[in-house]
Amino acid sequence: MEIATPGKYDENFKEVLVSHYSIDKNFEQITSRGEALSLSDLIQSNIETLESGAAIFNDLTDAQYTQILSPYFSASIGKHFRHILDHYFCFFAGLEKGHINYDHRDRNPAIETQRLYTRQKISELIGQLRELARQLIHLPENASQRPLQVSLASSPNRSCNAPATSSLSRELTFLQGHTTHHYALISTQLKLMECPVDENFGVAASTQIYNRQQSCAQ
Repeated sequence: MEIATPGKYDENFKEVLVSHYSIDKNFEQITSRGEALSLSDLIQSNIETLESGAAIFNDLTDAQYTQILSPYFSASIGKHFRHILDHYFCFFAGLEKGHINYDHRDRNPAIETQRLYTRQKISELIGQLRELARQLIHLPENASQRPLQVSLASSPNRSCNAPATSSLSRELTFLQGHTTHHYALISTQLKLMECPVDENFGVAASTQIYNRQQSCAQ
């Protein structure tokens, strides 16, 4: 699979992005304070989430990165990161086609086993997200609508044969939540290894908002 890099977006990609933006500019994701999250906000949330994952590499050894804490876990921290990054790779590859297929993942073993290589891939994805944010600045508001198709198998007994209709906002929201879900598992592994980990690493954004509200109410 060829992964797009910053500066590589062609005219076809821009047409797809313009079309998705025309759908998403009226999309509002409401937080507990009643504020709408823009596409730029969603992109920044994904950047910050990836950055928080990259930060744990500073205190992690290669052995810990590949260690499987059986019987409690069946996957290493490295395998979780491979799974996380695969979804971002699929996202960017699919944007150029207007069809994101999360089932067509690379499953690159190098990301599972090479800690520094993985950190570099995270940096590259952050660069792609920043490039995506820059593209949004120049999009016209009267672009024609064009749906974004998404494929993801929901049953182990059959492949996904009928893509669902989605939007750029929805998929950015999914990626951030999916990553945080896996961070929660990684956080538990880090604690069992007695590695330092931020108290909010792997905690959903809505849970963090709720916890702050409860603290203020006391």
